[in-house]
Amino acid sequence: MSTTRHLAPLAFFLGALCMALTATSSATEIPAKKPNISGTWERTPDDWFGEDPDDPVLPGGPMPLREPYASQYAELKKKQAEANAAGTPLATTSAKCLPEGMPTLMAALFPIQIIYDDKNVIVLGEYLQQVRRIILNEPLPPLEELDPVYQGHSRGRWEGDTLVVETRAVRTDVTFYDVPHSEGVKITERIRLTAPDHLQNRVKIEDPKMLTKPYEFTFEYKRSDYRIEEYVCENNQVVIDSEGKATLNTD
Repeated sequence: MSTTRHLAPLAFFLGALCMALTATSSATEIPAKKPNISGTWERTPDDWFGEDPDDPVLPGGPMPLREPYASQYAELKKKQAEANAAGTPLATTSAKCLPEGMPTLMAALFPIQIIYDDKNVIVLGEYLQQVRRIILNEPLPPLEELDPVYQGHSRGRWEGDTLVVETRAVRTDVTFYDVPHSEGVKITERIRLTAPDHLQNRVKIEDPKMLTKPYEFTFEYKRSDYRIEEYVCENNQVVIDSEGKATLNTD
């Protein structure tokens, strides 16, 4: 009997063992470590809001609103300017002590904090102690099964070093810098570290009913040592009349 015939069964056994070990190693492979996006974040640069921090500029320029929404928005801005000049500004979300909602929460007019694990990404907003929950690796239910809420319903997944998040069912009374949206709006975010202390959030808003095309922009953040504090909104000094104008009650 030749040496080759003696070695053939041994070679087959070793080959099978190698394949089994490789399969076992792949099955138990530890997932790649996700980027560390946890911490407190502030928008950057410091003058991102334009000249007036009480009336921040739209981050992607004018929104491509369809009619009649474009004319309605222009009329609102005209009324706001007239009311401001008269010293009786129109009541804002802040004056009413209402949550900013999505995507304004991510604009970080106040600092935001991100906490996450393998199942959730939690975004905490200092203003009004807002909480946004992004559920990971689960499909988003059909729109008709979702109750509209301020922050919407978000589902996310990691694509390499990028957290991709889809948000639906944002309440229609939530506006983005005064710009309205329909019940069918979809917000997609792509969040990633561009440096250890620099976070980027590329945002796309799709709303065919109200926009002529998707609206895209980018939020940039810098990591901060700031600790988010309790923020309780008390508007008992604000008086809102039947026209929506706000004044301070000094009695």
